Amino acid sequence: MTSSDAPNDFHSLTQEVVKSFLHTVVVLDDRAEMSPDGGDLAGRGVPGPLKPPDYSPSPAPTSSETSRDPRGAPLNAGAVIDGFAEIGSVCAVLKADQGGEFQERTVTAARRADIVILDWTLHDSRGEEALAILRKILSADPERLRLIAIYTGDPELAAIYERVREEIRGVYPNKEPKEEDRSLRLTWGPLHVVILAKSGTNVLPQFENQKVAEDGLADRLVTEFAEMTGGLIRNVAIQGIAGIRANAHKILAKFDPSLDPAYLGHRVLLPHPPEAEDHIEEALGSEIASVLEEHRPGKWADINAIKLWLAHHKPEGLRISDPRGPQDDAMEECCQLLVQGFEALGAPVPGFTNEVGKNTLRKRPTKATEPFAEDIESALRADHRFAALLQLKTRYRGRPPRLSIGTVLLDTSEGAQDSYLLCLQPKCDSVRLRGQTGFPFIPLVPLMDEGGGNEGLRLVVEIESDQWEYFGIKPKPSELLVPVFQPGDDTLGEVTAEKVQGDQFVFEDVDKRRYRWIAQVKDEHALRVAGEVAAAMARPGPNDAEWLRRGKYPRR
Repeated sequence: MTSSDAPNDFHSLTQEVVKSFLHTVVVLDDRAEMSPDGGDLAGRGVPGPLKPPDYSPSPAPTSSETSRDPRGAPLNAGAVIDGFAEIGSVCAVLKADQGGEFQERTVTAARRADIVILDWTLHDSRGEEALAILRKILSADPERLRLIAIYTGDPELAAIYERVREEIRGVYPNKEPKEEDRSLRLTWGPLHVVILAKSGTNVLPQFENQKVAEDGLADRLVTEFAEMTGGLIRNVAIQGIAGIRANAHKILAKFDPSLDPAYLGHRVLLPHPPEAEDHIEEALGSEIASVLEEHRPGKWADINAIKLWLAHHKPEGLRISDPRGPQDDAMEECCQLLVQGFEALGAPVPGFTNEVGKNTLRKRPTKATEPFAEDIESALRADHRFAALLQLKTRYRGRPPRLSIGTVLLDTSEGAQDSYLLCLQPKCDSVRLRGQTGFPFIPLVPLMDEGGGNEGLRLVVEIESDQWEYFGIKPKPSELLVPVFQPGDDTLGEVTAEKVQGDQFVFEDVDKRRYRWIAQVKDEHALRVAGEVAAAMARPGPNDAEWLRRGKYPRR
């Protein structure tokens, strides 16, 4: 990124990141052919003759580009495949047969695809088949980050856009979309959809930019994926995952089958043999962490990338302008701030000063985010989510939560009055349990909302969707609570939560008090709290001469 051929704008930088990430593309079209002269798609014959949809005649061509009717013309699958091959992606083109099995085949393939391309007109259907496939893909994995392109010869792009939007609304009823009507883009949660026209389609003038030839489809969808994912920390994540993918076989080589006897011997010698399974998981996680350390994806959010990000967002109205000077001067000072930090600069910085020219960051550090956000509300929302990213573990819907150090619970028993608790039970004492076991908890102290400038703010937790609670901690031994839990009867001997309604999980102690699972604090943060409680317990409180305790020299 520091070389002479480094990207010179943020969008180009993101496109470079995206190209290293994209691996798999799935295309579904009922007239997919390996060449434009009518050669059938290799290995994908279709039983029975194909009958083109019976559409009304399209408007007369206005240029050489519109010399064919794209609604009845075959898709040049070879050009599409070659285009993606040039950027290092594998493209699978599926031909829609008339038996209906292609829907399930497409959904299965799409589950692992980064990009899915659907023809709008499949056989005699004008969108019904495409929408059914779209619905099945999203229902199978609604949280997957995915780009879906509707690639069509139907000129009614705006109508297609409306029908797709209404279909997606049923999958994400609680999320608001980000829409770009003119570019026919729709971002809804993790999903990004774009409507594109095949070359030669007679579209309205405002949609001319949506026309893409088969050999240009790969580059256009890289651009669309970059529009969907572009961001400093998202680019870091994409590069990190790309690095893991690139080194996957090296990681696998470390887990050679010749180690199996050693694993079995290790398991035999353990006091609790099932723990060996966790040990292998931790070893795998360590190898992945090693790849990230070597690959250094964080460099994609260095100061050079930040400068491109600032320039990219400048037209949107970054709130870092200085009324005493031009915007460019403010941008330069802001970059210096991002390199050195506000304490090193000393002088007031544009965007971080109050009406009398004093720096606002010492007393209100949360103000640091506001100049880079659209408004104060979005800045606070970003601060919440970033704090959670650093402090809390993400639950990826695997096994139910287990009670251990760092578990945050809400006591929902009658009279508990929203008592939030942080578990301090060490991991080694949370497994292999053979009977009822006490788990120590330290109460979390709810604070007023963050805008009040709380002292002792230690933890920010999302209690409900976009509803955050602020907590302090008083690490006094006298505050400890030790409810008793009965472990499950599985071989692991752990206390696990029971799923109740929706995505909520509940623990129940032997006294029938119920505790709702809220979050899991990362180990290093929970261990810090446990260390503070242990330090408070270890205070010896010796008797000293009072003048010595007060630190005064005796007078002679």
